[in-house]
Amino acid sequence: MFVDLSFLNPQALSRRSWLLRLPLLRELGSRAASWNSLWVETFELVTPQRPEVCEKLLDDALPRWPVPNQRWIAGYVWRGGFTIYRLTVWRNSFRAMGTGELSSDRGMTHVHFRVGSNRLGIYALTLLSVLFVLAGLAMLASVLRGGAPVPFAMIGIVLMALPIATFVAGGRSLRRDGRRSEEADRLLDIVADVIGAEPGSSAI
Repeated sequence: MFVDLSFLNPQALSRRSWLLRLPLLRELGSRAASWNSLWVETFELVTPQRPEVCEKLLDDALPRWPVPNQRWIAGYVWRGGFTIYRLTVWRNSFRAMGTGELSSDRGMTHVHFRVGSNRLGIYALTLLSVLFVLAGLAMLASVLRGGAPVPFAMIGIVLMALPIATFVAGGRSLRRDGRRSEEADRLLDIVADVIGAEPGSSAI
């Protein structure tokens, strides 16, 4: 019996995730901006290679461990999908990664590819944001009731501002036309080269 554990692999945030279904955050999922770490770019690639062949090619190209290699990439491959990200000297938990889903139609393999922040990192930041905001509000309330010195209010404001600053810092640079990120260009080029794919329809 095959058990699909692909959800345990690091993947790019999806516009279908519970987080981006929230009313206040839904629009950020498609908002192209360098300050927006919730921005998810979506693309489609098409290749004549069968899905099984694509999985093999990607598995051979992506090191199982993040060690230096010819393309300076790493990632994970599972049945019907994969995640890819670039290796750099610096580490950034919110560095954009690409996740692809493979499907077959009329003898062609379609790769539904999205580029976004690591979903696990975003979920962790969301949880920390809620805790920081609650702590900040508690400090402000304590000052207003006269139970704490005024400096506590400043600490509370800083705590509530930290999540916003982190979300902004987790953004990525855009191309000059402002429609796509530079990181998406790099990842798309790598995937297309590995599996011999051409651009299909795309949505930004």
